[in-house]
Amino acid sequence: MTAQAQQATIGVVLSTTGPAASLGILEKNGVATAADQSAQKLRLIHVDDASDPSEATRLTRKLITEDKVDAIIGTTGTPGALAMIGVVAEGRTPVISLAPANILVTPAEGPKRWVFKTTTNDDHEGRPLFQHMKAHGVKNLAFVGFSDSYGEQWVKMSRQLASENQLQIVAEERYARTDTSVASQVLKIVSKTPDAVVIAASGGGAAMPLLELRKRGFKGRIYVTLGATFGDFIKLAGAEAEGIYAPFAAVMNVGQLPQGDPGRKSATDFVQAYEGKFGANTANIFAGSAWDAVKLLDMALPVAAKSAAPGTPEFREALRTALENLKELAASRGVYNTSPTDHTGLDASALRVGRYAQGRWVLEN
Repeated sequence: MTAQAQQATIGVVLSTTGPAASLGILEKNGVATAADQSAQKLRLIHVDDASDPSEATRLTRKLITEDKVDAIIGTTGTPGALAMIGVVAEGRTPVISLAPANILVTPAEGPKRWVFKTTTNDDHEGRPLFQHMKAHGVKNLAFVGFSDSYGEQWVKMSRQLASENQLQIVAEERYARTDTSVASQVLKIVSKTPDAVVIAASGGGAAMPLLELRKRGFKGRIYVTLGATFGDFIKLAGAEAEGIYAPFAAVMNVGQLPQGDPGRKSATDFVQAYEGKFGANTANIFAGSAWDAVKLLDMALPVAAKSAAPGTPEFREALRTALENLKELAASRGVYNTSPTDHTGLDASALRVGRYAQGRWVLEN
């Protein structure tokens, strides 16, 4: 049986409407770009969960029971991705999540045996930021983030990393993704006079604390997560984003990487393909994560096809096994090396610290 003997069916669950749409649309574009270049015969079934975890669960179940998909890509946000775990495990169908939280794949056992992801772990994002704070004299900081599982994961990690770097958290504020103001939260933060603020949010929702901090005259350092590095965040933040810090992935400004960097070529391949389809300066980490999901399948599908035919339980099991044994797969977000205990496959080398300067992300020295 060859890799092209039969067509594999892939469900794509993304948040292309609702609060997470600014990210989900980019991910959909990333899937389309990678699929155009895939050597595999992929039948893609796209569905929109409207940024609703309940809808993500319902659609995932439908893809598995009615459409008989061989694998699923998605969803966009952590709450929806968490809700999908039980469904894919029950249906014994591998899922490649685009959400960032460590808890999606850790530990990689039980229901999470079926879950993989193409995003760096939270600590991959957070550790360089907190080390940067310490190196630049930050002594105390404030946290503001979404009041959901994404924000909860970040606040727990921030407490740990602050302790490791001898930093004191003087305020912790939360807000809903659908809130239209964070004035009260920012007033509380400013009253504590922190040296720095961490904003754990994504998309346009991450711009609100930044704009409010600027409005209140905050002069300290501002750090954001990867979810606030492109799209609606930059559009809404405008010039007020100047000087903020974020985790830096190669696709954010691939020209900033040294020529010998192991991730430069593969990130460049993605940037050229994506911008060839959607225009100059459009490449982004969210589309990159989706591109990488297809690349993981490109490598794993031929391996699974040696054991069984697509559309069968045996194929889905073989595909799951192949996905957790990928080696040296270079893609947009870094080089993937998965294992039965590591369903992310990326390490800390995939991220550095970047600073927003004159409309571009630049690698911080």
